This record gives sequence, structure tokens and C-alpha cells, in this order.
Amino acid sequence: MAIFKRGKKVDFFGLLLDLSEYTIQAANFLEEILLEYDHASLPESLVEMHDIEHTADLMLHDLNHKLARGYTRQVKKEDVSDIAYLIDEVTDKTEDILMRFDMFNVHKLRSEAVEFAKLISRGSVTQANMIKEFRNFKTSLRVRESIVEINNIEEEGDRLYARSVRRLYRESNDPVEIIAWTEIFYRFERCCDSFEDVAQHVESIIIKNT
Repeated sequence: MAIFKRGKKVDFFGLLLDLSEYTIQAANFLEEILLEYDHASLPESLVEMHDIEHTADLMLHDLNHKLARGYTRQVKKEDVSDIAYLIDEVTDKTEDILMRFDMFNVHKLRSEAVEFAKLISRGSVTQANMIKEFRNFKTSLRVRESIVEINNIEEEGDRLYARSVRRLYRESNDPVEIIAWTEIFYRFERCCDSFEDVAQHVESIIIKNT
């Protein structure tokens, strides 16, 4: 009879937290660029942002490789993989925002762009705090506090999106500007939504396992 050895136990909570750190890096970098926006430096900034996103992708692949070969007792492996994918999606969407500034040849920022960038930076830190506490989800109150805060951030993003688009259409007569910023604001709002996607999945796992 063949004897199959059980895979090595892996600290998937730690790997998820490491993945969240790349979301923070991408968010902070986006905020930094928009605070001192210079259209001429966008090509270099895009390369740096893509390096962050690509490294996060490599970490995601490594996590799934370890997940396939290892085991975890507290939650199902597919739930870990789903959360990892959703965290990576936040990083991807952050890069996607910056790409739109280059694609639409934006030379001058609208003030709401910086507001959105700060909100995404805040979301990235809150997400990391949630993942940090996720390890102790059966006893930790902080993980639930972070979930609530992420929901608040998503709602703030919705309100900012509505206000941004409303002001754009009331103040601008330039159809190119309207098209470009409508799309950019939509990408910002989608990024804020993606934090809630992570939080909702974390919450569903807590409910299933407590």
C-alpha cells in the first residue's frame, strides 16, 4: 500500500499579509505621484508601479504553489487562495489607475484625484490590519473593526465618485476632458470597491468557521 505524506504546514496568514504589503506599496506610490504630479515623468513611474504589481503577482503564484503542496487547519485552502487573488486584484486596480493618466495624456489633475489616492492608501493599510488580525479571527475583535472600516472607506469612495463626476459635468465643456476623467474616476471607485471584496470574503470565512 502506498503511503502518502501530508504536505508541510505553511503559514498562509503570513503570506497573505506579505501580499497585502504590496498593495500598500502600490497605493503609497500612487499617492506620491499624484501629490507631485508631473506628466513627463509618467513613463518612469509606470515602470516602477509595474515592478510592484509584477512582484505581487510572483508572490501570488508562490503562495498558490505552497498552498497546493501544503495544508492549513484553520480555514480551507481554496478560501486562502480566493483571498490572495482578491488582494492581488486591489494592487492590479491601483496600477490600472495610473495607466489611465498616461493613456488619456492627462497633464493637469483634478483635485478629487488626490482625495481618491489618499482614500486608497488608507484602504490598503486597513486591509493589511484586517489580514494581520485574520490569524486570530475566532477571538479578535480588531478584524471585525477593520471590516467595518473598509466598508466605510468603500462608502466614502462612492460619495467621492458621485461628487467628482457631478462637478466634472457641471464645470467642464471639454469633451476630451470629460471622457478621460469619467473613466479615471470610475477606475478609482472600482479600486475602492475591491477593498470591500476582500473584506466580504474574509467575513464570510469567519462566519463559516466560527
